[in-house]
Amino acid sequence: MASRGSSADAIEVFMRDFGGFGGFGEVFGQRGRSSQAGPPRGESLRTTLSLTLSDVAHGGTHTIPLALLETCQTCDGVGTVIADPCPRCHGEGRVRANRELEVEVPPGVTSENYITLRGRGHVGPRGGARGDVVVLLDVQEDPRFIRDGSSLIHERPITFSEAALGAEVTVPTLDGSATVRVPPGVQSGALLRIRAQGLPPLNGERRGDLLVRVVVWTPEHLTADQEELFRKLRDVEDEAPERVARSDDKGFWSRVKEAFTGS
Repeated sequence: MASRGSSADAIEVFMRDFGGFGGFGEVFGQRGRSSQAGPPRGESLRTTLSLTLSDVAHGGTHTIPLALLETCQTCDGVGTVIADPCPRCHGEGRVRANRELEVEVPPGVTSENYITLRGRGHVGPRGGARGDVVVLLDVQEDPRFIRDGSSLIHERPITFSEAALGAEVTVPTLDGSATVRVPPGVQSGALLRIRAQGLPPLNGERRGDLLVRVVVWTPEHLTADQEELFRKLRDVEDEAPERVARSDDKGFWSRVKEAFTGS
């Protein structure tokens, strides 16, 4: 396990190096062109850290296992014992060892981000400085939600009666579940907002919203009693309008955008 000081260093490095993959040339390239004297620096390495949307919402410390080249304790990294190659490292001056590193992941990350841990990679030959560890973040998809920036979208089927009469329905959240009120006469495709149940922006604290898209479910098979009730309803219900009255005639994603912006 890394020390608490190492976790603080990880946060500092993250703030400096966080971004897209444009920095890989600096991280992995040009090492051989250094004009500085002394032992060469150790190689950098990459690893992938899988995250859930809940991890993105809350941030936190994660432990990653790595196989690193460490200084040979038999020859102190020189590679020889007197004049003969070291029997442990066979003249390399380094031996492979399993290590665990802690990496602090702030809230709001995406799969386009990575974290660079400076000086935490392989030790260099003959006591050279350590390389870096680049942690690629892989945010796993959650089948319950669509992510759009700091907001989440969940599709919730409801019945005819719930749409006509209104209801309180339960929807999943990243922290468990929540209850949302469906107003009477809601139309399929309407968006209902649950505040502060989405994701925070990068390094932010205030979470976005969860948007619940209501979808009126039509049963494919009816019992005899249900069919009789629907036939009675058909005799007394109003005819459907040529167009469903909405506050706008825009598509679903346009309504989602307006729900995000509040316009």
